[in-house]
Amino acid sequence: MAQLKSSSRDNILDAAQRVASREGAGKLTLDKVACECGLSKGGLLYNYPNKEALLKSMLDRLLDQFLSIAETEERAMAGEPNAHLRAMLRAVAGHQMVDPGTYMCILTASAENPELLEPMRAVFRDSYQRISSECTDPDLGLLLWSAADGILFHHILGIAPYPQAEKSKLFQKLLKLSEEMS
Repeated sequence: MAQLKSSSRDNILDAAQRVASREGAGKLTLDKVACECGLSKGGLLYNYPNKEALLKSMLDRLLDQFLSIAETEERAMAGEPNAHLRAMLRAVAGHQMVDPGTYMCILTASAENPELLEPMRAVFRDSYQRISSECTDPDLGLLLWSAADGILFHHILGIAPYPQAEKSKLFQKLLKLSEEMS
């Protein structure tokens, strides 16, 4: 039964991402998500009692995916210099493939309820501490991490003036600089 509920929740989150991508964050409604995933509104409300709960789950899943990439990368670099910084840079570079509509939903929701971003703030606080303590030049490490996030936000907001190939080149340069910091 737990597997079925988890699968149902994943289907709902997938549907919410499709709606957000197709119609924009401001037009994400529970009715549209229910229709998209083939559930009645009551079926949707059984899993997510309100839009805020749905958005929180979207953020949680996005954060879980990001952390999974970062943890896998960090394990692969265990014992190497700047492993956490390099893992975060690789995770950000890999996460640019996530549909910007998902991010926009979360940004929209956080404007209404900033507390939704608390899990992300906790991850960022932890990464800040880890990068500050592992890097021989903590300021440079934090600048590289911030630059990677800036490139990602250019993508999310659709304001990047450079093509995908240039974005990939920039991420590679950030990774190279993080490797040369030791």
